[in-house]
Amino acid sequence: MDAAEIQRALDASPFGPWWGFAVDSVVPGRARVRLPARPELFRPGGVLQGGCAMTLADVAFWSAIMASVDDGHAAVTLEQTSAFLGAARTDLVCDAELLRCGRSIVYGTADVRDVEERRITHHTLTYMRPTS
Repeated sequence: MDAAEIQRALDASPFGPWWGFAVDSVVPGRARVRLPARPELFRPGGVLQGGCAMTLADVAFWSAIMASVDDGHAAVTLEQTSAFLGAARTDLVCDAELLRCGRSIVYGTADVRDVEERRITHHTLTYMRPTS
């Protein structure tokens, strides 16, 4: 799938339009996805709620999978670890990379940055592909 096809899949999902994800680019094994900051995503103190970065990382990683394998749309998250490195107050951009794409397990990383290119979070992700 290319970036436009992945964007259409996100827009057709129940969660995609609410979040407002924007697929910037995909190539096999990599994806860049943006999340615009909106008032309802902020917590008290003027910072984006941490789940925003986690969700963005999950979606970017899923996008990288969809750009890499035919059954990528059906892959599901098995595990995600997140390290919070700074507070976010702006739009977010996530770069996800598949480090290993096996027959049933996909493993990789995702980094979320703010508009000033400061790293906000680092994630490791493991997905399961359908086995049929």
